[in-house]
Amino acid sequence: MPTFHLVDEKWFKQQQRRAGITAEEIASEMGRHRSVVSRILGGKQRMTMDWAKAFARALGVSLDEVLLHAGEIEEGQAGSIRSTLTDGDVCQWKGSTSEEMQARAVLRALGQDRPAVEIWRVKGGAMALDGFLPGDLIAVDRDLSERVRLGDTVIARSSDWNTGNAQIVLRRFEPPVLVASGGDSTGRRVLVVDGNNVVVLGKVTACWRV
Repeated sequence: MPTFHLVDEKWFKQQQRRAGITAEEIASEMGRHRSVVSRILGGKQRMTMDWAKAFARALGVSLDEVLLHAGEIEEGQAGSIRSTLTDGDVCQWKGSTSEEMQARAVLRALGQDRPAVEIWRVKGGAMALDGFLPGDLIAVDRDLSERVRLGDTVIARSSDWNTGNAQIVLRRFEPPVLVASGGDSTGRRVLVVDGNNVVVLGKVTACWRV
């Protein structure tokens, strides 16, 4: 598997020893398996803003330091990252115990019940013409973020590094951009996937109405 990013793995290991934190404990911040942490530190998977925040919390260091040593920002940008995640096209779904059991049953029926698959709720109409309506639940496979193809529906983080604001968007991947298919002007701006300002977080593998 190719290496995508120059991660200072030695620095991260030093911070883990200093904080007495294991890879499992870092992964638990995101409800994921320790193998994802290993892939990130090995440069096989991008350090997203969500993961950077999880590392920062677990290790007790600043977000700037994590992004700097993950190769996501340069030295001159340190001290400038104050990312605020605002409402976007989707949000991570959290239901009651019975609702979550039903949702997981749907995932099992669809063959999607894997640790990397998360459930999100559609909030906006950016992909309405492709059948994704507000209130729908979608399955998002985070492990496929680096392997999306032409025509795939994805969720992505769109960040403005000048303001520190970020949104999670639902879009169709038309390399090298993300496009919307809403019936109005919502989300019509084309987003260029540059791995920095716009980062694909996962591929949508299923959608259902509740």
